[in-house]
Amino acid sequence: MKLRLLIIVTLLAPLSSAAQFARLRNQPLYDKSGLHFGFHIGINNYDFSMDLKDLSEVSNIFGVESEALPGYNINIISNLRLTEHLDLRFTPGFAATVRKVHFDLIDPILDQRRIVTRQIESSYVQFPFHLKFKSVRVDNYRLYLMGGLRYCNDLASRAKVVDDNLFKLQRHTGDYEFGFGADLYFEYFKFSPQIRASWGLTNLLVQDGTLPVEAFDAIRNRAILVNFTFE
Repeated sequence: MKLRLLIIVTLLAPLSSAAQFARLRNQPLYDKSGLHFGFHIGINNYDFSMDLKDLSEVSNIFGVESEALPGYNINIISNLRLTEHLDLRFTPGFAATVRKVHFDLIDPILDQRRIVTRQIESSYVQFPFHLKFKSVRVDNYRLYLMGGLRYCNDLASRAKVVDDNLFKLQRHTGDYEFGFGADLYFEYFKFSPQIRASWGLTNLLVQDGTLPVEAFDAIRNRAILVNFTFE
């Protein structure tokens, strides 16, 4: 009798535990919603992908280096459920960043070799579209991959300003992005830390006839973004 009771308890224990744990699952119907909204805030590290000419054939320029400085971004999220494991996301927002480009050149005014630095400020209004590929939900979390395209309008662009002391970038740019993250389900909201990488499709170089521009065939955006999403 005792052995039979022990077997019954052993068989029923996992079912009891599973039932108790199921009651602890937060927002079990969250992903059944066709459309939901949220926002994310984050930090970014924008740099340049530089296609340099053969500087041995460029007079008065000996080297070019870029320096990335941290920035921030904030976006609104609209998420459309396509299938159980696939969402379409539109996340318009704003990003601010500062970069520096250091040129080792012969200053045409002083007629001597020195390091000339150009600081570039960008204020992007962003319009990203992403596909989000979600894993199976396990308890209160799931993993995901994402990728897509992004159009940006740089409100701080000085592409049309006449000033030889500026290094100018085009106002409009397009990028493609890839990232990964995790959805963590809490009682009243979903929190998602996320890392994305971005590569520019658009040549941002403004051919204004200044000496620094002669070093490039093309210059494009390149960025790492760390976001914290609340939905």
